[in-house]
Amino acid sequence: MNIENILTTLNSVTGHHVSVVFQSEPTPSAANKGLALKKITSGAFRAGINYANLSTVKEGIENGERGEVEPLPWGEWVQFPYHIQHKGKDYVRLYPPTGGYIQTPKVQYFINEEEVDKDTFNSKLTPSAAKAKKKDCFTVSTDNIISI
Repeated sequence: MNIENILTTLNSVTGHHVSVVFQSEPTPSAANKGLALKKITSGAFRAGINYANLSTVKEGIENGERGEVEPLPWGEWVQFPYHIQHKGKDYVRLYPPTGGYIQTPKVQYFINEEEVDKDTFNSKLTPSAAKAKKKDCFTVSTDNIISI
């Protein structure tokens, strides 16, 4: 999707939820080389948040559970806190929804264009890639955004 269209939408929802559909195509494990894996995620995600202002981050710093917020580990801000660019590619920073079960994103899993369940999909990944990691924020390549 075009970064200008994405930013027009995101600029209007600072700190609020916005509906986003995006895909990823993870690399299968060596034993499953040749399979086309695709995951499509749709949901309401937060945008326009300063990571350093998250309550979990502030509390972690106060409690000595983490260090101060550091610069981006990769890429450069083009338009803080939305748009990151790295090696000529555009990314947007999103945050998980806050509304509990009702806002749980919907995820569809595909192997060679056939929809499968999560366990079947994860069995084709490396063990480290199959582990679900809860993140305070994440980036999505604009190339992978289907709609916003």
